[in-house]
Amino acid sequence: MIKEPLARAELLKTLLLWGGRLGNARLRELLGMKVTRVSQLISEFHHAHPDWMEWDAISRSYRATPAVYRSKFEAAASLGQYLSLVGITHAKGESSDERTLWNAFPDLSVPPPRIFAQITEAIELSQQLQINYRSMGNPKPHPRVISPHSVIRAGRRWHVRAFCATRQDFRDFALGRIDSPCLLSKPSERSADEDFSWRTFLDVRLVAHPALNQDQQDMIRFEYFSSTAARVERCRAAMVAYFIQDLRAATDPSKQLPPEYQLAVENMEELRPWLFTV
Repeated sequence: MIKEPLARAELLKTLLLWGGRLGNARLRELLGMKVTRVSQLISEFHHAHPDWMEWDAISRSYRATPAVYRSKFEAAASLGQYLSLVGITHAKGESSDERTLWNAFPDLSVPPPRIFAQITEAIELSQQLQINYRSMGNPKPHPRVISPHSVIRAGRRWHVRAFCATRQDFRDFALGRIDSPCLLSKPSERSADEDFSWRTFLDVRLVAHPALNQDQQDMIRFEYFSSTAARVERCRAAMVAYFIQDLRAATDPSKQLPPEYQLAVENMEELRPWLFTV
């Protein structure tokens, strides 16, 4: 249990930033405290920062206001703390004291907390969300109405998996390209149970790139496969293209050659139909 007042305040701020609200039941679940103690913590926090949140009688929780997102916070560290609190591992790559571990590169993928909070709230409430979105095909902001069901970190980017009202299909939307989310008072058009690519699981068989010499292949097997011939990983069909891309595994070993590609996907024919449906 966190005892220091400053640590408690920072924890509540993190939950408010990324979760979009503070509720008694949720805090009891996360902190293992009793109702009265949690109510006291929320009251103290609200008294210290009255402009950061406002009471929502419908959800019986305090909702984040724009003011909290204008406050000072370090996004990557804050997100790491939030994901740790809610049970999702997110390693920042450094220890808090002696710093024996380091993250070699800055994290460019951290989404704005307000966007993250609005999307996760839409998922929890099973409601539609209106967003402005940018894509490579249409790089100017344009409106979309989506029914999100999952937030995923795929490689170096965060995505939300959602049913798109415009496309009438399930798509992935990069969180960094989303702006001006607005929760609609409409139930989601489709759920994760109806997302066939999401519910389908595939085996991805990884091998050392065949163009490597024998010693190099043995080294790759030692590094990635515990010295076995191959490694099989199970992956959602909707995510398989991201998984392969993040591993930088060759899907066409005759053209994608070492040293840029040191791994190869052995069962491409089985996976190929799914690579263009994400």
